[in-house]
Amino acid sequence: MSDDVPTDVQTVLCQLFGAGREALAEDDPRRCERIVDSAMSVATNKLPEGERRAKILHGCERVQTLLADDETAAAAEYLAAMERLFE
Repeated sequence: MSDDVPTDVQTVLCQLFGAGREALAEDDPRRCERIVDSAMSVATNKLPEGERRAKILHGCERVQTLLADDETAAAAEYLAAMERLFE
């Protein structure tokens, strides 16, 4: 993607997405929700406007919806997909 992401922001977001997947693996969707809230805040405040930011915010919203619907496996896949956006 063409938008430049500061390395520290990329690192933080990838850590958050990994922590969210870990929370789900430990059957702790509430902790995952808090982590996703943090990721949304980082994305909103630190990512430059552009396609990647829009995808990350959409993905975070989707994860929140999936968690509310008890679709934790799908939520974990969304978290992994968002992490891959930085590869």
